Amino acid sequence: MSHPVLLERAVGAYGLDVRLSGDATRVAGLKQQGCCRILMPRRPLGTPEAVLVNVSGGIAAGDQITGEIVCRAGSCLTVTTQAAERIYKAREQDAPARIEARCRVEAGARLDWLPLETIFFDRSATSRLLEIEMAGDAIFLGCETRIFGRSGSDETVEHIRLRDRLRVKRGDELLWVESLIAEGPLARLLEQKAVASGRTVMLTLWLVALDAETWLLPIREALGTQNQEVEAAASAWNGMLVVRALGTSSLAISRLSRRLLSILREGRGDPVTWRT
Repeated sequence: MSHPVLLERAVGAYGLDVRLSGDATRVAGLKQQGCCRILMPRRPLGTPEAVLVNVSGGIAAGDQITGEIVCRAGSCLTVTTQAAERIYKAREQDAPARIEARCRVEAGARLDWLPLETIFFDRSATSRLLEIEMAGDAIFLGCETRIFGRSGSDETVEHIRLRDRLRVKRGDELLWVESLIAEGPLARLLEQKAVASGRTVMLTLWLVALDAETWLLPIREALGTQNQEVEAAASAWNGMLVVRALGTSSLAISRLSRRLLSILREGRGDPVTWRT
């Protein structure tokens, strides 16, 4: 009886602690292990940026990556990634890749979580978790784009194993729990009109802030300028703004996310890796 070949798996961890020192946010603690690195590009002015790097060159089934970000009181930080993350094909017997990030945003602090796109390949297997714990007057801005197959390369995702979860806790209140669970024939599911009408690029944007609802009108005005490549909508309640969009191409969704973020970031510009 043959046994499956055991493949080498990547394991990594990262941690970043920033705090306010005078008028500037500075690094107070840094951890990087295994396949994970954190780069801090030099920026003369503005909010500091942390660039997460996976030196293994992509995510395969069985990989494990864990991270922790802490923004101390009054600090501001933007977190992004060096490149679009790729989630590769898995064998049926492989355990899913596990990717977990936990962020704490203390009183008066702000965290912008703005990774580049995640590209899911056919038969990939992934479990992701993003957990945000924030003070009542803190600000969290998050943007995630999922690409199911690269249309420019005639790739489709026929089957997938995906559990993608977000949990946001503000003060003592569990404010938001969101799960995307897809197991099985994804392409057939996305073709349904009630799901995505064949669109394979998904954008989700969250703003959690005391004034989040005041941003709904300018965001809806921006969404009203979209062409037929994108379907999008926004809603706001209880100190939270959520935007969802479906697109036929990653380029159209990228243009939309940049437009929305330029509004919500009040002209602070794209993260450094978004401009290359």
